[in-house]
Amino acid sequence: MHLLIVDDERNIRRTLRDILEDDGHRVSEAPDGEQGIELADAEHPDIVLLDVRLPGRDGIEVLDEIKRCDPAVEIIMISGHSGIETAVEATKRGAYDFLEKPLSLPKIRLAVEHLVEKIELRRQVGGSQRRKEMIGQSSAMERLKEQIARVAPTNASVLISGESGTGKELVASHIHLQSARAAGPFVQVNCAAIPRDLIESELFGHEKGSFTGATAQRPGKFEVADGGTIFLDEIGDMAIEVQAKVLRTLQEGELQRVGGTQTLHVDVRVISATNKGLEEEVGEGRFREDLLYRLNVIPISVPPLRERPLDIPPLADHFLKVFCAENGREPMALDDEAMTRISMMPYKGNIRELQNLVDRLALFSTTSTVTEFDVEQALGPATHDPSAHFTRCRPLADAKNELEKLYIETQLQLHGWDVPTTAAALGILPNNLHRKITQLSIERPHRKKAPDE
Repeated sequence: MHLLIVDDERNIRRTLRDILEDDGHRVSEAPDGEQGIELADAEHPDIVLLDVRLPGRDGIEVLDEIKRCDPAVEIIMISGHSGIETAVEATKRGAYDFLEKPLSLPKIRLAVEHLVEKIELRRQVGGSQRRKEMIGQSSAMERLKEQIARVAPTNASVLISGESGTGKELVASHIHLQSARAAGPFVQVNCAAIPRDLIESELFGHEKGSFTGATAQRPGKFEVADGGTIFLDEIGDMAIEVQAKVLRTLQEGELQRVGGTQTLHVDVRVISATNKGLEEEVGEGRFREDLLYRLNVIPISVPPLRERPLDIPPLADHFLKVFCAENGREPMALDDEAMTRISMMPYKGNIRELQNLVDRLALFSTTSTVTEFDVEQALGPATHDPSAHFTRCRPLADAKNELEKLYIETQLQLHGWDVPTTAAALGILPNNLHRKITQLSIERPHRKKAPDE
């Protein structure tokens, strides 16, 4: 880590430099606020140790200036004369900690160690994000892209709604990447996946010993997201008792770790997502109405895949290319009939379901061209009882194959199972009919022998 020490006492700078360099950090130093601001602007340190009383501009002014140039930099204030009011003011303005002189070297080391852990976690989370393309050519997708472009430059909270698997996380990621916070972290929290007794610690962090298993101080997701964006997925599943604390953080930009008394300031944009009707959750007493108002400043609705079938072919091609590239396979493609077949499905699981289907097709296809027969095999065996398909309510697309099979079998029976004659009646080539017979597993029933044969 790169640390900057801003203090007018040479001996303090030297002592701090020695211990921090011994710990493996790179250290710069400045004797006053003006040089401190210049070095911070030129070198972009990760952590600044900043004295409150400096010649010229005082430490609080320098804190404001450094934070204005780089909101992500972490600052520890140090002073031998200031009281609690100065410490509170420094914390409100974005300082991570406030240490009094004479300095305790173990406390300095511990504070820097905690900040290093926080910064590395933030970089790990931010670095794991890679821009994924928003694929689609439908009018619904174009409207969604336009919404993202308008919303992204603002700091307003966004609530993304849509069915499971529609790509709400991708929308949130693109809002972040097109915003002024793109260089900052993008931290994701799945509220439905975290146990109720751990969600508060996960979001706000905890102090050592605050509960069983808290063996060390840990920053929460809001701290890690400082200067960037936090994405609260499945917000409708957040425990009601935690919602009040989230509301306070949204309103005041402040939080306290579990078991802690220090108030920390965070600068975070909140994007949330849900597949539930939050108004109904409010009516049932499971979600705070005031929190909903805070989250739902800008609503964005992601349409299900069945409402934008034009997006299925380009998505399928993309997933097929990705699978082949990631698994060292030769390039593959879906033929027209296979693409038509997968475009007719209802996709209750939306894009996630489509990707799973394409992965199965790529995995089990024996040639570089995926056919309609491969699609049927991937979807699993169909029942041979037509009534089971036609007497119960189901999507028309799901009944297409069985209806086609029943119709071809009927025509073959009417024409004595003569393929060329049946093909002519159907208006297709005999080779195409032979292929359909194979794909649909149509078999001619065995003729019973007469008693005198």
